[in-house]
Amino acid sequence: MTEKRGGRPTRERAAAMNDLLLDEARARFARRGVAGTSMEEIAAALGWSKHTLYHRYAGKMALLEAVVARDMVQFAQVLTEAGEGHATPLERLEAMALAYFTLSATPSYAALYAAILLEAASSPDLRQRLMLWSAESLAPLRAAVEAATPPAGWRVEEDVAAILIDLLDGEANRLKWAEGAADKIVLEAHFRKRWRLFLYATLGEAGARP
Repeated sequence: MTEKRGGRPTRERAAAMNDLLLDEARARFARRGVAGTSMEEIAAALGWSKHTLYHRYAGKMALLEAVVARDMVQFAQVLTEAGEGHATPLERLEAMALAYFTLSATPSYAALYAAILLEAASSPDLRQRLMLWSAESLAPLRAAVEAATPPAGWRVEEDVAAILIDLLDGEANRLKWAEGAADKIVLEAHFRKRWRLFLYATLGEAGARP
């Protein structure tokens, strides 16, 4: 979809153009890193003028914010939908945790956030933004952990949501670039092992029974 002159685009066309822009920016940030990507090359790839691009986003960080904001909305939607229709809060948490794990182990998702992490190592501002983005995207999972808290509480004093996230992230990081990582059956088998560890750590033997 190239830029066309001669009139203001319709709302639907404007939304489609913005999605196209965010898709292109996301792919380039993931492939070349944030520092290695310029606004000019994004505009050129889309066949847009620099004026058109800068009219939409004032700079690269504003564009990155928009890319991540869209990802967070989609991430939260996937988690929320995964949790629907389950009989108990613990079953709901399990389904949401599986959705989180599957997303985290997806190479296309991992590539962008690996690039952002690399950039954040030398940018205090980006580190702060990353912390805020992480907290917002994990809010549905943390709410599910709170809802699944047994009447007697968890058997650990630590942050139970953090325990679950650490268990899942560690395995997801190992699987991101592994052969067969995109295979649903492989991912679920790895998830089940981590989920049993979570149940054992937080509920004890009774919780970890198959």
